[in-house]
Amino acid sequence: MKNMRQEKIIALITRYEIETQEDLIGMLRKEGFQVTQATVSRDIRELKLTKELTGRGSYRYTVPAP
Repeated sequence: MKNMRQEKIIALITRYEIETQEDLIGMLRKEGFQVTQATVSRDIRELKLTKELTGRGSYRYTVPAP
């Protein structure tokens, strides 16, 4: 389940400009994943996600370059 959730996280942040953990939690729940803030926070840390500045002046999660 963890691998599926983390793959979905990568797919979501690649497709959408997700700015907050709350946004990410909401999207995961819509996709059928029962997640908590602690779980998502751990996933973000394990995936080594970073935030980058968007053209609108906000920040979004992104997968770091290899």
